[in-house]
Amino acid sequence: MNATPIALTLPFSFRKTANLAVKALSAVAIAFSVHVGAQAQELTDWAKVQASGVLTVAVYNYLAPYSDQGKGIDVDIARALAGKLGLGLRVRPFNEDEEFSDDIRNMVTRGHYLAGAPADILMHAPVDAYIMQKEDQALFFSPYTRDDIFVARNIKKLPTLDSFKPFSEAGNRIGAETAALPSIMLAGADNAAYADNLVNFKTPKEAVDAMVSGELVAVMATRAELEWALQQHPDKKADFYVSKVPHNSLPPKGWVVGMATKKSNKELAEKLTNAMNDLKESGELAKIFEKYGVKYIRP
Repeated sequence: MNATPIALTLPFSFRKTANLAVKALSAVAIAFSVHVGAQAQELTDWAKVQASGVLTVAVYNYLAPYSDQGKGIDVDIARALAGKLGLGLRVRPFNEDEEFSDDIRNMVTRGHYLAGAPADILMHAPVDAYIMQKEDQALFFSPYTRDDIFVARNIKKLPTLDSFKPFSEAGNRIGAETAALPSIMLAGADNAAYADNLVNFKTPKEAVDAMVSGELVAVMATRAELEWALQQHPDKKADFYVSKVPHNSLPPKGWVVGMATKKSNKELAEKLTNAMNDLKESGELAKIFEKYGVKYIRP
């Protein structure tokens, strides 16, 4: 089928929320903190992190299995990286904003009046030439995986699937996350041929749960989201298959994700890149993905 390509909105712009507790300090403590702050300003980016003893990492909420409420693949990776550098980990979960530029500004380059100073790094940042050129105050580095849009299907109802044509036929209902790229594609592609069978859900996991219960024949989401959600149904997992179904409205090779930091933080980025390479070569990175039922794909 021919289709008008739909502009890809990468699932990398994310959510806002922050509540800071304000603590009363004694005059002595204030004087001490001012002294330490003055010293810290003279240190390099890496030396500042070393002096604090903690790597502060921003992660998205509502991005399971990568991150949600401070837990997930990205958090485990960040913890492993911090360990490689001899640091503790401070996780800063946040909600995506309207645009990815807002996330970069709030979490990487400037900070936010509610959330405070920027984090040292942002996980799950797109390593994409267009975005890297646009966000020129940030440094994107160390790609660690690749994700893509896949389809999970009930193999008893759809033994094979090499196109989206079955979803134009009555009864072949397919689920997707509301307003996400799969939903947009299914609603409008090929003259809205699949719109009548599209069922939207709040999250990909809810869609997969509905498929497992027999309400749908398939779900369209990222490969990681589908594999993780099916992992929650170990007794029925064998009845479903996850595969890529090509369409010219979808990115042909998916997208690469890595980390982002302030442009000046080159030494920190270099050390984190070396640590990430160690995780890849040792197999530890693949084991983190495996823990969540997700196959590790090199970027």
